[in-house]
Amino acid sequence: MNPLSVFRGSLFVLLMISIAAADDAVPAGYQKGTITKDFTAAHKSYDLQDVNGGYQISNCGDFQNGQVVGYRVKEDKIYITLDGSNEYKCTIEAKWGQVNPDAAKPTRFTYEKGTIEGYEVRRDISVFGGGQGSSVGSAARKAKVYELHGADLIYKIDYCGAFQAGKFSTGQVVEYRVDGKRLYIRHDNDQEYKCQIEGTREPENAKQESAKTNAASPAAAPAFSGAKLSISSVPDGADIEVDGNFAGNTPSDLEVPEGPHTITVKKSGYKDWQRDVKIAAGSSVHLNAEMERATNP
Repeated sequence: MNPLSVFRGSLFVLLMISIAAADDAVPAGYQKGTITKDFTAAHKSYDLQDVNGGYQISNCGDFQNGQVVGYRVKEDKIYITLDGSNEYKCTIEAKWGQVNPDAAKPTRFTYEKGTIEGYEVRRDISVFGGGQGSSVGSAARKAKVYELHGADLIYKIDYCGAFQAGKFSTGQVVEYRVDGKRLYIRHDNDQEYKCQIEGTREPENAKQESAKTNAASPAAAPAFSGAKLSISSVPDGADIEVDGNFAGNTPSDLEVPEGPHTITVKKSGYKDWQRDVKIAAGSSVHLNAEMERATNP
């Protein structure tokens, strides 16, 4: 055999092995996943699949069907890297368990049937801005707050669906599942709307049965008449003070009574961020503290 031909063949094999290794390589600290579906390129929504299951993700970078990526999960976000340095932060819209090799689609969660009982419109205000010298702004939006009569509870839900896509009608029967503070409603093509649970209550018939069996129990405390206050910061992990009292760390969802309040966000190495807000009962206020680094003395 021609030695030059042998050399060329060996070089080709080594090249193929290098390419395969590069395709399978994932940076340290990341898991290996594959982009398996592009739902809406305009909104950058994808399916990410791995050996243990998969995720429906949105608000991402530009990926392609079949692309192998490295990823890590933190709370309800997925961080995807292509080169081990830059990361794309994606929102988790849905997740499912291990793929059934005999099925065309992965086996997802168990759903229950519920009925949409109606909705109310709530006006939410978001306040944003940086430290000294930075502009401060606010934005208002109208959110639909639905009541979903489930198997055992009535759920009050809002912010349903990526990009506020969730639109339901009174009396509509839906399939749903609950995961922590989120409620997922299944719709066409086995996709899901991710909703935020604002509260729960027992159906009237359950209340009547409970009253019969607990007639001697003390009266329930009055319902909370304040509002929801969501606070995040850049960077996160900062201390939150409400009217001078420590209330948690960013990001956090707090319940505060109606009326005027002073919100302060503090973090070592940064200037304090402070806003005066007036809270209306039943409202939802979102604050994002873009903190400014402190000047060294």
